[in-house]
Formats: sequence, structure tokens, C-alpha cells
Amino acid sequence: MKTVGDKITPFVVTGINPGSDQFFDITETSFAGKWKVVVYYPKDFTFVCPTEIVAYDKLFQDFADRDAVLLTGSTDNEFCKLAWQRHHEDLGRIRHI
Repeated sequence: MKTVGDKITPFVVTGINPGSDQFFDITETSFAGKWKVVVYYPKDFTFVCPTEIVAYDKLFQDFADRDAVLLTGSTDNEFCKLAWQRHHEDLGRIRHI
């Protein structure tokens, strides 16, 4: 388990730009100089997770004010995430990645 100050091992995952259909690569070097807050949830299209994801997004500016980037994700692929954002009204408005 990684904790505050630990270095993360190299990785590449595909993210979705908020409010768009654009995919992009996220690596361990993305968002240089920022703290990364990574939140994982079990699967897309579940009934509990949207509430938690939206609650985190309400803190978007608080994270930004502290030089932190909020990243949320699950084991599902980027196409599933895009479909979920299109399907769920609240998720379509999130500002974080």
C-alpha cells in the first residue's frame, strides 16, 4: 500500500477528459508538481458509486486549492466509463478525471 510521500511505480492508464469524449494517457509523471489523490471504486454502472464519485467531485476546488488532482477509476475500461458518464446525469457533470 502506498502512503503520502511514497513514490509510485511506472504505469499507463487511459483517462477521459471531463465533459468530453476525449481519451488520454495518464502515467506516473502526469500532473507534475501536484499531489495525486487516487480513489478506486469496484465497477462502473453500480448504484452506490455515483453518489461517492459526485461527493468527491464537490471537493474538486478544495483539492485544486491544495495543488492536488483527484483521479477516480475502477477496473472497467475507458469505453465503459464513457458510457456510464453519458448514461448517468450527475456523472456527466463531474470536473475531475
